Amino acid sequence: MSALEEKQKQPKKGVLKRMLADVSKIRFQLFAVVGMALVIIACNILSPQIIGSVVGKADDFIRSDGADASAFLKSLAVPLAVLAGIYAVYSFFSWLKMYTLNNVVSRRFTCQLRIAMADKISRLPVSYLDKTKTGEILARVNNNVSMMGNSIHEAIDVLLMGVLQLTAIAVMLFYENVPMALAVILLVPLSTVISTVIARKSMRYYDKMWKSYEDLYSCVEEDYGGIETVKSYNMEETMRKKHKKINDGLTEVNRRAVFLSSAVQPVISFTNHASFIAVCLLGGLLAVSGTLEVATVVTVVLYSKNFSGPLMQIANGLSSIQHVGSAAKKVYGFLDEEEMSVETELLPEKIAGNVEFKDVDFSYTEEKPLIEHLSFSVRAGEKVAIVGPTGAGKTTIVNLLMRFYDPRSGKIEIDGFDISEMNRENVREQFSMVLQDTWLFEGTVYENIAYGRDGVTKEEVEAACRASYCDRFIRLLPKGYDTVITDSTSLSGGQKQLLTIARAFLSDKPLLILDEATSDVDTRTEILIQKAMDKLMKGKTCFVIAHRLSTIVNADMIIAVDNGKIVDIGTHKELLEEGGFYAKLYNSQYSRISQPPPEAEN
Repeated sequence: MSALEEKQKQPKKGVLKRMLADVSKIRFQLFAVVGMALVIIACNILSPQIIGSVVGKADDFIRSDGADASAFLKSLAVPLAVLAGIYAVYSFFSWLKMYTLNNVVSRRFTCQLRIAMADKISRLPVSYLDKTKTGEILARVNNNVSMMGNSIHEAIDVLLMGVLQLTAIAVMLFYENVPMALAVILLVPLSTVISTVIARKSMRYYDKMWKSYEDLYSCVEEDYGGIETVKSYNMEETMRKKHKKINDGLTEVNRRAVFLSSAVQPVISFTNHASFIAVCLLGGLLAVSGTLEVATVVTVVLYSKNFSGPLMQIANGLSSIQHVGSAAKKVYGFLDEEEMSVETELLPEKIAGNVEFKDVDFSYTEEKPLIEHLSFSVRAGEKVAIVGPTGAGKTTIVNLLMRFYDPRSGKIEIDGFDISEMNRENVREQFSMVLQDTWLFEGTVYENIAYGRDGVTKEEVEAACRASYCDRFIRLLPKGYDTVITDSTSLSGGQKQLLTIARAFLSDKPLLILDEATSDVDTRTEILIQKAMDKLMKGKTCFVIAHRLSTIVNADMIIAVDNGKIVDIGTHKELLEEGGFYAKLYNSQYSRISQPPPEAEN
């Protein structure tokens, strides 16, 4: 990928600002978390004070002669009870805060992101989905969003628990004793600078790590999706090596990223322990010299020990933010992809089905023109066949008609309405489709046939199946129309094709597209499919793409396309008589057959 393409894929605004904007949608839960954090911080501030006072009383008891031991122990009952209560409150609110962050904040945050990404996919042009690997999209929706959701509470901990608690403890340290407070705090800037430098360096490895995850998802999707082809060509070992190469790369990048990010915590820990040693030495000297009371020394030592907790939280948070930053760039880059234009104009409720291409130009890439100056018109109810060699632009014409793509110039009209000005969903509602690649989802036969139509009755479904010659074999299935179609359901390719024809029968749209619908089936099934399609095409404007030219000899119009241009147009008989491109294509297809090719009926 070029530097320009990579830059274009980056989110338009800073990822952390975007994340904060998304997190603000759950601000009420965050306010609750802030309250819990303040309670926890208060517990951390109060407990050293109470422990220090208890130690001070013990020191006074030791120093005094003839003190009443029982009275001393009774004097400890209240502060120890209060201390136990503080620890109980601390434990409860620590659990409640973590529960709220994990089960409310993180999950709702990730849920909103995945919903936004699912909505985004529906608004992306087909061109984006053509050039983007499925595994890359899966990695962003799954891994990247999960990383953002799982780590968001750590980022909140950095902002709330870490910073607030450090501030509160620093204030209490200076309140107790300035020299000892300085001994604790002076080493913090050094560790912070070192940790920030390490964290920044680790970020570029996390960027590479997420890219490796996308490659891994794509490789797995490609391997498992084409497992039959892989096995038939004995390519298991090649795919295993490909998997190994990607995994080895992922392992190496992950090792480097983890090595750097895991160094942050030891740096913080070292500086904290160094300051702790300094505090203990300084406190001991001040206590022995009589400059400072033992109670104050103990209180400051406990505060310095508690200082390590927030520092560790910040260290872990910095490491987590590197994960989140890399993952968020992928997610927000996806959400910032250019969307399809939105039109609100609608076609009339009832259309006749007249179609016209007016000087249409189109190419998938600017440097390689595909369709140039394409013009033709089809009257309602006519059967139009589009033929030509592979890559000539046959399927592209259908893609333009369905508004999967828009022309770079020119117009496509239905009943005189420019479809580029019409709502895409409304345009597609006018079409039924039967494609070469049958698409059935995991559900009952009934649900598959009724797909796309609400409120359809069982009688209507059965009537469509009878018209498409699949009612009989459906009733032979274990549960008839209630049989669930899965990968293990024994349906032939021809039977699946008949089910998609039944679906088209049921949709009953004015425009019909048949794309290689009779390829790769046996002769007997082809006859059934052809009979079903003949019935399906009655009264509809039909666009038929076929390699088997014998199936389209009776078309009202045959359009021969080569390199995106119409080279022949007319009826089968007219084009044969002209002896042009279509005649050569047709005759070459039957040149090795002893029987003469079928001719159009009079």
